Amino acid sequence: MQVWIEVQIETHADAADLVAAAVGHLTGGVELRDTETLLSAAAGRTCVVALCEPDRARSLLDTVDETLAAARAAGIAVDPVTVRTREAHEDEWRDIWKQFFRATRVGRRFTVRPSWDAGEAPAGEFVIDLDPGMAFGTGAHPSTRLVIKLAEEVREDRPGLKHVLDLGCGSGILSIVTARLWPEASVLAVDNDPHATTCAQENLERNHVANFEVRTDTLAGVTTRFDLVMANIQADVLTELAPALPARLAPDGLVILSGLLLEQVEPVLAVFGEAGFTLDARAEEGEWGAVCLRRIPGP
Repeated sequence: MQVWIEVQIETHADAADLVAAAVGHLTGGVELRDTETLLSAAAGRTCVVALCEPDRARSLLDTVDETLAAARAAGIAVDPVTVRTREAHEDEWRDIWKQFFRATRVGRRFTVRPSWDAGEAPAGEFVIDLDPGMAFGTGAHPSTRLVIKLAEEVREDRPGLKHVLDLGCGSGILSIVTARLWPEASVLAVDNDPHATTCAQENLERNHVANFEVRTDTLAGVTTRFDLVMANIQADVLTELAPALPARLAPDGLVILSGLLLEQVEPVLAVFGEAGFTLDARAEEGEWGAVCLRRIPGP
C-alpha cells in the first residue's frame, strides 16, 4: 500500500512550488492542482498531492511543515493550510485520470487521446496516444499547451531540426510532439524521476517514435548539443539550469521554457538574458506564460 499526502495551501505558486520541490525526493509522484488542472482545487487554493511509501510519510509531513514555516518567515502567503493523509494503492494515481482525461485537441494540429477514449481524430491531425500514469503531461494543462504552441511556431521557421532535448519529460508528450513536427529528428527525453521515464518510454513506443532515447538523469549528465531544448518545469528549477544550458545548445539553438506564472516570466527572462539568451517569442494562457529563447552565438 501507499500513502497519499494531500497538502492544500492558499493560492501562491511560489509556496506550492516550494512544497513540491521539497518533498519530491521522498515520493513516487507529485502533482500540483489548481483551477486550471483536470482535477482542480477550489478557487483561491492550490493543492500539492504527493504519493509516498508508508515509512516515509512522517518525513514527508515534517518536510512540509518545515517548508511552510520557511515560506511564512519569508513573507509568502500560505495559510490556512489543510493536510490530509489516507492509505491508497499506487495504481489509483494512474486510474484516477480515466475519470477526467478524454481525447483533447491541443495546439493547431494535435489530438491527445488516452487508450480508454481512442475515438477517431479529424483528418490531418497529429495523434498522440497517451497514458500519463504517474507522470505530468496530458496536454490539458496550460503550461503544456503553451510549449506545443511555441514548438509549432518554431517548426514554421526551422523545419530541419535534428537534435531535441525534452528536459523533465514527464509522460513524454513533448517528445512525441517533437517526433510529429520533426520526424527526422533524434529526441532525448530526460527526467530525474524513474516513474516518469518508465512512463515516457511506454508512451514513445506506443506512438511508434523510432529515433529516441529515454534517460533517468539530469541536465548535468547530458553532454550532447541540441538544436532545441524544451523544459516545462517550475521557475526556480529553470533559473538554476540557466547557466548550464548554453553549453547544451548548438550555436543559435533554441530553448522553450514553460511552467511559469505570468509574474515569473520577467525574472526568468532576466536570468536567461545574463546566461546568453535573447527572447524570440512568448505566449500566455490564463495565469501561465511560456517563452522561446535563442542562444546568442558565442564560444
